[in-house]
Amino acid sequence: MVYNNTRQILLYLKSKMTEREIKIKDLALKLNRTPSATGSLFRQENMSLETLNEISNALGYEMNITFDDK
Repeated sequence: MVYNNTRQILLYLKSKMTEREIKIKDLALKLNRTPSATGSLFRQENMSLETLNEISNALGYEMNITFDDK
């Protein structure tokens, strides 16, 4: 799937959390953050690739980035 911005990636990860019944408080424990700080991550418009990768790993996913010719 193609994502054009970090917001779309966060929406995808949030949908996966819903599917797998993972709550923000559970993710917060894995990220060593408070639930409110973790929840605020999902409201950001932009975030670093490092943070996206950290969230992905905590959810059991591997983030891969590819570049394709147009």
